[in-house]
Amino acid sequence: MLLKKSLYSSSLTSIISISLVSIIAIGLLTIFSLLWATDQSDKDAQAINLSGSIRMQSYRIGLAVKMQDRATAENYIQLLDKTWQHPLFSAERQKPNSGAPAGVLKNRFHNAQQHWTNSLRPALIDYLKMPKPEQFPTQLIDKQLIHTDALVSAFQDSAEAKIRRLRGIQLVALFLTISAGSVIFYLLKNRLERPLEQLTQAAHRIGEGDYGYQVPVEGHDELALLGSVVNHMSNSIDRIHKDLDNQVKQRTEELNNNNISLEFLFNTARKILNNHQREIDYQSLLDDLETVIGNASNNDIRLELCLFTQQGERPYVHIAPHNSAISDCSQRACDKCQKTIPVPHLDRPGQGFSIVHDETSYGVINCHTSENGQLKPWKKKLLSSVADQFALALSLSAHEDQARRLAMLNERTVIARELHDSLAQALSYLQIQVTRLQKSIDQKHYDAQQPIVDELREGLSSAYRQLRELLTTFRLKIDTGGLHSALSLVINQLNQRSDLKVQLHYQLDNIPLSPTEEIHLLQIIREASQNAVNHSKGSTLDIFLRQKDDQYIELVVQDDGIGIPPNAERNNHYGLAIINERSRHLNGHVAIEPRAEGGTRVTFSFKPAFLN
Repeated sequence: MLLKKSLYSSSLTSIISISLVSIIAIGLLTIFSLLWATDQSDKDAQAINLSGSIRMQSYRIGLAVKMQDRATAENYIQLLDKTWQHPLFSAERQKPNSGAPAGVLKNRFHNAQQHWTNSLRPALIDYLKMPKPEQFPTQLIDKQLIHTDALVSAFQDSAEAKIRRLRGIQLVALFLTISAGSVIFYLLKNRLERPLEQLTQAAHRIGEGDYGYQVPVEGHDELALLGSVVNHMSNSIDRIHKDLDNQVKQRTEELNNNNISLEFLFNTARKILNNHQREIDYQSLLDDLETVIGNASNNDIRLELCLFTQQGERPYVHIAPHNSAISDCSQRACDKCQKTIPVPHLDRPGQGFSIVHDETSYGVINCHTSENGQLKPWKKKLLSSVADQFALALSLSAHEDQARRLAMLNERTVIARELHDSLAQALSYLQIQVTRLQKSIDQKHYDAQQPIVDELREGLSSAYRQLRELLTTFRLKIDTGGLHSALSLVINQLNQRSDLKVQLHYQLDNIPLSPTEEIHLLQIIREASQNAVNHSKGSTLDIFLRQKDDQYIELVVQDDGIGIPPNAERNNHYGLAIINERSRHLNGHVAIEPRAEGGTRVTFSFKPAFLN
């Protein structure tokens, strides 16, 4: 909402300015009116005094005439003439206007002055000029006194009228001041104080958290504009606060759902890893998953699991929902479950989540919901993550099976090679001796049979010894103690079964080796040590296993015997071919050479996997 100041035409500042101007104007008008009124009455006291002196002088003139004191009478007449010509009476000496407010005063002044000028004064002058004055007519003086009393009364009435006018001005000013003050007080009370109280209350309410509080907007002034702005602001704050609350609730719900998902995925991964050597309990995992995704809604959510082989057309594992008609998938098109997501063939609304890892499909998780049920995004992500975990577990299981197959094949190859290089050759040799013995019997060469029997006995003993060695070799294993522990066991067996003093110098405690590397090293050491025990005729055998140049692992097996003869492998069956075969599996290099101080040294070096 956009607020325009032009919509509020009545300005509060203008009203306050007009009120102040009005008060000042009334005060100035009152002051000037009072100044004018007081100025008009400034000479009234003197006028009354002069009019009274005229009356007093008239009495004195009458008294002097009565006493026939001509000099005193003339003096009083001159003083009275001057009094009538006093500048204070200049306005009264003008021609009277009966229609003017001051006409009564002028008429009375004119009557009194005319009577003095035209009647009393000439009579007094004539009387004083008489050589022998007679009785003066006192009725002229009495009439003059009557006019003078009327003039004094007129001046008094005029002064009183001015005082009443001054009082009237004061009363009017008081009324105007009270009226203006009342109007201004009313305006300030209703247009300033009450809106400010409402705005203050709104500020307190908004400050206390009532963001939707609205101020009553009245009038068209600045405070009304401010109230509208405050209302607009409170609406905006309330809307933003509600949006933030909704966002916080939404984020909290998302975090809670994510926490539930992570906790379930963690527990699922832990169960899968703990049971990696056993069959996974998919039914229990699906039941837990149904509980997790079903708690947050009232939707009827049921899960179905189908696992397929790569070439199979039917699932080898099918787990149907509890208490559901979907208990047998024999009538279903499994190729759609394997290839299409979402699953279009389900009888009820739902979605399918493929169990796929490295482009290998292992199966599908079908999620069945009610008619109007829709899966929330976090549930879809959870189902997808569970499908990925199942796929990873199945992939690891497949890799383990393949590794077991390869290990079995490798062991069978080793057994075949060992049997071929040892027992098979011995049996072949015995077969030849049996043939010789048969020919000697057929030819009746009895004297040649005893050597053949001796060779057969020696060959059988050799074959039996080789068989025991093969059994010992096949029983070799690396337990939780690692390569060092297995080598120590081999060394102890060699020390017990031979006169050689076998010593192990192991320096690979801080180097990680893979299981394959440990097995091949163990077999090479066993083969080289067994050859030294059988053929070296020495007294000591040292085995060194160490790191060389921070790049290679070096194995040295050396004895102090008679040394290795030429064509040793073919003549004496030292098993060098077996050592060479195992070294090739580790991409290493084998060197067999005689020692200068006597004996044989077998050296083998390779680069371990952790350095690649």
